Amino acid sequence: MFELEFDRLIHALDGSLTMRPPVILPDFFVDHFVIAGGLEALFREMRVVAEQGGGNLMGTRHLIRRGGNSPNTASALLSLGLAPVLITKTDPQGAALLRALTDPTMDLSHVHCDGRLAATVSIEAEYNGRRVNLMVSDSGSAADFSYSDLSDADLRCIRDSSLVALLCLNHNRAAADLASNLFEMVHQESRALTFMDMGDPSGNPGIVKPLVDNVIREGLVDIVSMNENEARWFLVALEDSTRDWSRLIGEPELWLGAAERISAETGIRVDLHTPHFSASVKGSHSVAVPTFSEVSRVVCGAGDSWNAGDILGTLMSLEVEDRLVLANAVAAKYVSSPDARHPTREEVMTYLRSSPSMSHQGKRLLGIQ
Repeated sequence: MFELEFDRLIHALDGSLTMRPPVILPDFFVDHFVIAGGLEALFREMRVVAEQGGGNLMGTRHLIRRGGNSPNTASALLSLGLAPVLITKTDPQGAALLRALTDPTMDLSHVHCDGRLAATVSIEAEYNGRRVNLMVSDSGSAADFSYSDLSDADLRCIRDSSLVALLCLNHNRAAADLASNLFEMVHQESRALTFMDMGDPSGNPGIVKPLVDNVIREGLVDIVSMNENEARWFLVALEDSTRDWSRLIGEPELWLGAAERISAETGIRVDLHTPHFSASVKGSHSVAVPTFSEVSRVVCGAGDSWNAGDILGTLMSLEVEDRLVLANAVAAKYVSSPDARHPTREEVMTYLRSSPSMSHQGKRLLGIQ
């Protein structure tokens, strides 16, 4: 019987955190959630209303929340006891909404108000036996945030940070330019680690190969976090589309191998999060652990929570297995919460002490019993 020992991790989490603040950038969205039952039934009802020339569609639940990978990752880090600094660009209305929707202890002194509000309508519904979210977005200033948008105060904060996380690049039209300029400065002028999560590039596929060629292959990023879909995009870019990787999404048996291939080709640390397991790969060394089995009440934001746990574990210099367990636990607590609340360190420790069950599919994929 496979069992993970959590005592070492719990002991580490029970200590004080002394690392310098991490910096998270650059996106912020206002998210309008439309929560429905079945997706196909919702579309049928929409078609009926459209065919009658328009009208009101009832029976869905709506929520307005703080959105964007950067604010949500920063929020999760704050709950875990760190003091993250969020750098983003919006308009005055967006800045006011961000203040209203964010913990008052969050450092928002680096929010720029000379941009345009980004917003997303996220439709959450049941499809093929799982909850999915379909996001319809206006990228606002997330589309054109550039290195030149960073003020002197921003740059000082970045130089003094422990880690710089560049997220949500899938909305940015010049993602590789932003990443290369920022990470080159970080490596030259600070001791901070560089962390990147591209996000799903299916709506902006032109960013992937420049990120691979100008950022990843150049050694400018220390850690790249990705899910199985993003791994597929990176593989296509690495191999110049010479092989069809579309089957990767439907074949979980290939996911770990994909991360190992990306790391072997580039030399970077690849941190992979999937519904069934997570893994960290660096060169020829890989560690993978199953995810926790929890009923998902929240669809959007699981990756941000996982990244927060991964970042905390990295800054704590945890053993790789412990870091992955921590990231999985933070994500599990978030997705199982009824109100999309990020867990505290104490809540994560309590969760681990409860001996939570692990994904049977994850254990099968990793060949453990």
